[in-house]
Amino acid sequence: MRRTLLFLALTAAVLAPALRAQEPEPQITAAIPACPPTAALDQLISAIDAAVSGPADKDRTCFRQLFLPDARLIPIRIAADGTATPVLLTVDGWIDAVAKRGSAVFYEHQVKVRTESWAHMAHLWSTYETRTTPEGKPPEGKVLDRGINSIQAVFDGKRWQVIEILWQAETPADPVPAKYLP
Repeated sequence: MRRTLLFLALTAAVLAPALRAQEPEPQITAAIPACPPTAALDQLISAIDAAVSGPADKDRTCFRQLFLPDARLIPIRIAADGTATPVLLTVDGWIDAVAKRGSAVFYEHQVKVRTESWAHMAHLWSTYETRTTPEGKPPEGKVLDRGINSIQAVFDGKRWQVIEILWQAETPADPVPAKYLP
């Protein structure tokens, strides 16, 4: 009997680590920000504003989720001589460029949107305005700039995602036309 108990005790001691190794390790995961739904185009516009606005170095998980993997963001830069040059950015390229502003807070809001859509594709022509704002406070003060976004989006049956945003800020030579203002 003693031999049997000793054998069982030794077997348990030898097998216990192997049995514990099969138990799943507790997982520690970072909190994923709750991203707004984009089942409707007006939700997509609100989600873009929320994802673009805030501290420049904020978590961009929701921003990434709004775009298809190969999406492009294309600001048109106007040189002093009036030459227009599109700058092609990937989603990560845009995030990297914005992150260089550090913790500076930026706010963008679409003030007028014209939508054309059919089936699973849409084009949103939106007038935006930008402001800087103290952290945690609503936008205050003067509009820093405004311009037009040309947004193309696709619907996968559940949500709208952006495939491209092309935009140009207004200049004294090219002000936003009155028909695109609220």
